[in-house]
Amino acid sequence: MTDNPYRLPRAVLPHHYTLALEPDLAAATFVGHVIIDATVSEAVGRIVLNAIELEVSEVKVDGETVPFALHEPTERLEILKAHEQGTVTIEITFSGILNDKLHGWYRSTYVDNDGAQQVIATTQMQATDCRRAFPCFDEPDFKAVFDITLIIEPHLLAVSNGPEIERADRESLTEKGVDGKGDKVAVRFAETMPMSTYLVAFVVGPLSATEPVMVPRKGDPDNPIPLRIIHVPGKGNLTAFGLDVGAFSITWYQQFYDIPYPTEKCDMLALPDFAAGAMENLGCITFRESLLLADESTATQYELQTVADVVAHEVAHMWFGDLVTMKWWNGIWLNEAFATFMEIACCEAYRPDWLRWTTFSLERSAAFEVDSLASTRSVEFPVEAPADCDGMFDVLTYQKGGSLLRMLEQYLGEPEFRAGVSHYLSKHEYGNTETSDLWDAIEEANPATPVRKLMDSWIWQPGYPLVAARLDGDTLVLAQQRFAYGDTDDPTVFVVPVHLCIDGVDSKVLLDEPQLRVDLPSAESSVVVNAGGHGFMRVAYDDTLRARLQRQLPTLTIIDRYNLVDDAWNEVVAGRLAAADFLTFAEGFAADRELAVWQAIVIGLKGVSRLVEGAAEVALQRRIAALVGPALTDVGWNPVAGEGDLRAKLRGLLLSTLAVWGNDPDAQARCRTILEQGPDAKASDAELVANATIAVASVGTDADYEHYLASFRNATTPQEELRYMYALADFPQAAQVQRTIDLAFSGEVKTQNAPFLLNRCIANRRHGEMAWGQVRREWQTANDKFPGNTIVRMIDPVKMLTSATTVADVQSFFSEHPIPQGAKTLDQILERQRVNSAMRERETGRLAASLAADSPQQ
Repeated sequence: MTDNPYRLPRAVLPHHYTLALEPDLAAATFVGHVIIDATVSEAVGRIVLNAIELEVSEVKVDGETVPFALHEPTERLEILKAHEQGTVTIEITFSGILNDKLHGWYRSTYVDNDGAQQVIATTQMQATDCRRAFPCFDEPDFKAVFDITLIIEPHLLAVSNGPEIERADRESLTEKGVDGKGDKVAVRFAETMPMSTYLVAFVVGPLSATEPVMVPRKGDPDNPIPLRIIHVPGKGNLTAFGLDVGAFSITWYQQFYDIPYPTEKCDMLALPDFAAGAMENLGCITFRESLLLADESTATQYELQTVADVVAHEVAHMWFGDLVTMKWWNGIWLNEAFATFMEIACCEAYRPDWLRWTTFSLERSAAFEVDSLASTRSVEFPVEAPADCDGMFDVLTYQKGGSLLRMLEQYLGEPEFRAGVSHYLSKHEYGNTETSDLWDAIEEANPATPVRKLMDSWIWQPGYPLVAARLDGDTLVLAQQRFAYGDTDDPTVFVVPVHLCIDGVDSKVLLDEPQLRVDLPSAESSVVVNAGGHGFMRVAYDDTLRARLQRQLPTLTIIDRYNLVDDAWNEVVAGRLAAADFLTFAEGFAADRELAVWQAIVIGLKGVSRLVEGAAEVALQRRIAALVGPALTDVGWNPVAGEGDLRAKLRGLLLSTLAVWGNDPDAQARCRTILEQGPDAKASDAELVANATIAVASVGTDADYEHYLASFRNATTPQEELRYMYALADFPQAAQVQRTIDLAFSGEVKTQNAPFLLNRCIANRRHGEMAWGQVRREWQTANDKFPGNTIVRMIDPVKMLTSATTVADVQSFFSEHPIPQGAKTLDQILERQRVNSAMRERETGRLAASLAADSPQQ
């Protein structure tokens, strides 16, 4: 018996489940029966497995009815029967509820075309919620085969991990272990490969399915992979893009991994209610509707890219995560980091014109922000209780982890990295692994590189390095120190693969000591450190090296230029660069016309804008307009036939920045005209419509608010619905924002979206404090109504509320109202609020003085 109350004993190992479930959608309940065939490796006094929120009516062991006990605090079902070494068959009859908390087997709803509410029973088992659907050994290394039967009304659609293989009538229901009610059918699905319980899925409801796309199976052309999208009736017109991405991803991954798709089919389900973004259930992937369904003619590049990213991410998991799985939840970072890396690589292949590795820089920067804090964590860390698992699904797991894998790939070389990954998957297929198993496999394929030593320095140590570059005659001196917001003497040393570009020539060095000296061709050499921008580091150049780079900006890669701007803004946050100096530095990029560079500039401009008010804000708006206006004029205010997606996206970004942060009346008027024309007008496109929606909201009237609210309620695509919903939080009047807050709590906004709408209200520059106050007062209501994993995300923007009284209020409130499922993330939010408050106190006065000095005399 393990001493950890959250871990099961290892003496009883399941290998096969025969599961039958019968949902009652109207009553939101279900009954079930499971037979678990297991091996007993040593004699036990009792058999222990997981169950919670279930009513167990009978337990049999090898055909004999036996006593049992349910222990809610540890989520365990204890079967009070000793068993000798050998095999055992456990039978359990049980019932449960289809809950409204979007975990386990839960209830999702939609309103059909006749105005009637329809109910779907669907699942979300990760991390530890399969035990809410049926008693099981609910830990990832208890892999088993699942034989699943769903007993349903004939008009409903039922899907699970395997393809449907049998549909039996009422007479055979008793053979499935559950008595049917009414004229029902038993739908049986093919047995799965051995897999973890968190990957089990079953969905029942009034749903529709596309015709399958038959994707060729590597090495077996006569056995293609049927790919479908399951959706709410009436949304089939939004499935073409997701199907295209899915088919491409399956084909591309089979080549990358050099392993055939590991199961029989691939269903992708667009669900009306889903707490996460998507879930990699084997062969039965579930999604939020907005992350799978899209209209290519009205969606922006970002909205389509997001669908492509998420589809590619989940399909990548069919191999990395499903075929090979972590032993315990401390290793979930590797599953998610690798899928993040693979989604970008796959989308880069799918749409090279999107420059996906370049735009990934934004996501890497999000990881930098958290990893710069004292309250950051190591990528891998111990996980004990189920609540600890929820805290792993954060920017450090996904974006930092994915960035580290990209850094390793670029250091090894793409073919070498790919060979190591294929070796890992082949070596461990159908099994469970630790993180070190991947490093060892990659190193076995690349014995000349100390892969484990390199990666261990990043996985087990929090933070990342600031690499300082200075000249010493004709020598480049590289020194590393852990980056932090504020002063630090942290002695952490990373094994840093550094790409250099010296006078246009690329090279690699390994900085595994505090300092490294590199000989240069001459004292006049130009050097780019972290050339190509894929290393997980920030770079601080001395004045001479920085001046040389600024003279040759057009010759640098897009990522190198992005990194220069991004690093500069974070020097402001850290207190090592004045905000006024950042403005001047950013203006040096005025001639740049690359989207990624302008995205970094705009992030900095928004940050600077939050530092000033009144006359200083007006002066800053003039500076922003002077910087952005000429760039927009050059790009053009109207779409150009044949231009690329990123050019159109840049136009939209420049337009909204000029209208909102530059407070330019001509840009605001142009945005209003675009919305009046509508998304189908020839004079506009999706990028302009989306950005005009934001801009008009920022200065919107009550009549505009009513129009946006109606547009949210009557939207024809998930993207349009979210676009108008979130814009309701951007309006300028307190009463308007209050209406949006009330809407979020009203029940009209789905619980999967309401916390993020409140997030956007708290982020409202003028009325964020008011929104926080309302959320504070409704704290218990929010926790009762919304999915647990969304609570910490709901309050994330409090870090932007920097007045002394609000900082004190927020910090005090959360000292008494912890968020157990997001404890570490909450610590990071509160620390970042303190960092931002210090920046405001430090910068506001001197920035205002600088702007006043630059402003024309009145």
